[in-house]
Amino acid sequence: MAKVEDYLRKHLHSLAGPYLFVGAGLSRRYVGLGDWKGLLSHFADMTGQPFEYYRGAAGDDYPKAASMIADAFYDKWWSDPVFADSVKDWKDSVAARDSPLKYEVAKYTRTAMDAFSVPPDLESELELLKDTVIDGIITTNYDRLLLEVFPDFRPFVGQDELLFSDTQGIAEIYYIHGSERRPESLILTAEDYADYNARNAYLAAKLATIFVEHPVVFLGYSLGDPNIQALLESLITGLRPENVSKLQDRLIFVEWNPSEPPDIATTVMNVSGVSLPIIRATVPDFTEVFTALGARDRAMPARILRVLKEQVFELVKSNDPDGRLVAVSAIEDDRDTLDVVFGVGAKMTAVGVVGLTRWDLMDEVLQSPDRNLPCDLVVGKALGKHAITTYVPVFKFLVGAGLWKDGKWIPKVTVNAAARKRADKYAGMFGKLKLEPKLVAVAELEADIGVEGILNNATKLPSLTDDVEGLREFLIRNKARRSQDWWATQYGKAAVAYDWMRYGRSDS
Repeated sequence: MAKVEDYLRKHLHSLAGPYLFVGAGLSRRYVGLGDWKGLLSHFADMTGQPFEYYRGAAGDDYPKAASMIADAFYDKWWSDPVFADSVKDWKDSVAARDSPLKYEVAKYTRTAMDAFSVPPDLESELELLKDTVIDGIITTNYDRLLLEVFPDFRPFVGQDELLFSDTQGIAEIYYIHGSERRPESLILTAEDYADYNARNAYLAAKLATIFVEHPVVFLGYSLGDPNIQALLESLITGLRPENVSKLQDRLIFVEWNPSEPPDIATTVMNVSGVSLPIIRATVPDFTEVFTALGARDRAMPARILRVLKEQVFELVKSNDPDGRLVAVSAIEDDRDTLDVVFGVGAKMTAVGVVGLTRWDLMDEVLQSPDRNLPCDLVVGKALGKHAITTYVPVFKFLVGAGLWKDGKWIPKVTVNAAARKRADKYAGMFGKLKLEPKLVAVAELEADIGVEGILNNATKLPSLTDDVEGLREFLIRNKARRSQDWWATQYGKAAVAYDWMRYGRSDS
């Protein structure tokens, strides 16, 4: 058996599920996106000066160089016809001098991903990555490659989303430096890093918990990467140097070097004068690493574990208003062990389906959480209890029940009258919309007109954007709007629009 694979199989066997900490090297390998220097060089050239000019003026400080490029790029963006379309789309959202550079970096990254196709010689390696058994991912990358590889993982973008969301710590991707889907979230300039570091306490605490409880496999970084150095410094500060031994055997750095044979060994890394024990692997490709990560056993898929955790959290937080929690042992039982039962995969009864609220049905359509509701019972029992004037998604359940396909009713099927009436209403409403000449991503739409602007144009969304996944993320991120009377109605409209876009309309 190969040296690196054999070592990692044995080492990870008795530990908790690993996290991946992913850097630019992976996107460079599979998508052809450059590293930070390559990205800044691309936009520096547009200002009439090479990147080396800014790097020298900034004293080899890349964030400062990025600030200088952003400053020089600002006037270029407004005046150069090359950026006319971008100016039209984003001009109302410019809030700072670095805004245009962030918009173009996001657009550049998104365009690269839109044209993405796996190089033939890397197809098998990427398939191995998809099969890895991991608990979660942390990344400083902006692109959506990891979401393409792990479509069941839920993304959280930036510090604010991590702070104000109920994360479960499994089957999740933390975009700690922002995402191309939300250009304003990008950590790019010296000012961004200063703000990021000033508000870093929560993120540092969360990452410290992950690092102590899970092995962390670093991919796509060099040991000298400034982002990694800064992260490890904050980690050591939080743990205190005397507790660094708790990280023993948990930090695994994988460095790609096509000219070196596979090798792996324990070593020590000096961080701010503290000796940090690490495992260092050198590989000519990632085949052995991904094979070892895919060899772990898990009782059930990570996505299902996340949903279970979400359900339990929601039950406790809401004091179980819907009666879904069954105590097998009395809550007042003073024994040290309690009998706790999860029903996984059990079909909900018709009585349970009737009790579903419209928010429950929206959550099912958004897969947040995904309860695997029986579509036939939802169509037959749940949809009819909601007034036709109330916005409730319908198409996911009609498709699941075998009643609707490719934008129309399946011939010769019997359909509940209430469901038919609702579907025909929405199909007529959305079907008559005329597409705008240029459809934009939801992130661009949000940057242009804001959250409230999107909700106020909810019934027009299918004509404004074809970014279905972006709309799903937007709706999940803005669930709090449901508690406000006006916005609850608008949110319902947007959820119905998403249901139509993903399940209702024809693909042709």
